[in-house]
Amino acid sequence: MKIAVSTLVVGERFEKLFEKFCLRSWEHYCRSHKYELFVFRKPFAVLEGKSFAWQKLLLLEQPELTGFDKIIWLDADIIIARNAPPLEVPAGKLGCVLETPFTGSIESWYRLFSLPPTREIVQTGVLALEAAHRPIMQQALAYPETGMYEMPALSWCISQAGVTYQLDRRFNALLGTLMLDYAPRWMVTNKLVKETLWQLHYPPLRRAVADVCTQNWFIHAAGAKRDLSKASQYLAHLDASNARTAPHSP
Repeated sequence: MKIAVSTLVVGERFEKLFEKFCLRSWEHYCRSHKYELFVFRKPFAVLEGKSFAWQKLLLLEQPELTGFDKIIWLDADIIIARNAPPLEVPAGKLGCVLETPFTGSIESWYRLFSLPPTREIVQTGVLALEAAHRPIMQQALAYPETGMYEMPALSWCISQAGVTYQLDRRFNALLGTLMLDYAPRWMVTNKLVKETLWQLHYPPLRRAVADVCTQNWFIHAAGAKRDLSKASQYLAHLDASNARTAPHSP
């Protein structure tokens, strides 16, 4: 089976962040599982009135990805742990991690974006796609911009299509969300407060990073540069520690 791993990184700032914190882990993952890596560096098209996140809806239009059985999309702020297993999805299905609504119910979550309720909420940072899913992506393009970018529209279209295959949550561990198990929401969601706590080496945030990185495979910073940096540092420390304790051949 031919499998591609893909993302889109545009602009010097984002390229530097991706190459510094993420790229090496992606290359290791692809080598380990014989996947082919595609890092696109130019927008796929001009999408009037849409934020950059909507570009992923054009992924399946790219000729470089023709002939692949599965095309894995990853947001470019994800670090992959060295022990991450292959991402396996049955033929015809669209692999994704489902999200718990912060509003309390799926219906109320979709209502925020003027969408009717559907069965589930898809976290769109990690998607295992096939060429046959192209109409779903095209359908989502017709919806307007939202405060959560493309996610509500794409989530709704995927769920309505009835093709979801629920991935293990470790394939899309949202660091900022999981931190809420360690610190109050007002600390985690206020950028200034959170940055101050990082500078003070606040123990709960440090424990959150350690636990999330140890217990998950794809660590998703969701746009938070400091979270990305901290996760990268911890994973590097973990890799070095594992290397020191690994048995050596005589």
